[in-house]
Amino acid sequence: MKIYDKKTSFSVGRSDKNLVLPIHACVAHQIYQNAPVSSEKERTNSKVVLTGLHLTSIPSTIIKNRDHIETLIIDNNMLTENSFNMPKFRNLKELSVRNNKIRNIGVFIANMQKNCPNLEVLRVRNNPGWPEKLKEQEKVVVSKCLRKLRILDGSDTPRQKRCSGSSSSSANSSESE
Repeated sequence: MKIYDKKTSFSVGRSDKNLVLPIHACVAHQIYQNAPVSSEKERTNSKVVLTGLHLTSIPSTIIKNRDHIETLIIDNNMLTENSFNMPKFRNLKELSVRNNKIRNIGVFIANMQKNCPNLEVLRVRNNPGWPEKLKEQEKVVVSKCLRKLRILDGSDTPRQKRCSGSSSSSANSSESE
């Protein structure tokens, strides 16, 4: 389904069992709520895209449906580190929050550690408190906090580099820590 308005267009549709939602701010939560979903299994594999909507908090409909979201892309908004003090997103594996207003990275990472325990991919570039180029030591600290993190801002985390260079049995024991 495609819907057009004077400013922009947005679509709701299925792509490889993902619910893809690049949408306009005024209808973001309504479209997500009314999007067709054929089974509970498909809902668990959903991808939600809410970019460029000037969001200052995560919409309540996203919070309500958090158990069904594996990928959340909320780039180019007005979110801060406190926007992520939210209920647990147990199934969230990929989060992109590029170009927001995150200033206190310690608070942001603590919120991710508490609320996104299965996060594997994190994109944070272009936030006021995030370094333009991460030092190896900073990657180590983040990967220690986010135990399952494999990719941080497009590159492997130190843990992922260690695990991929070892045998599969030692990689499995490293991941179970």
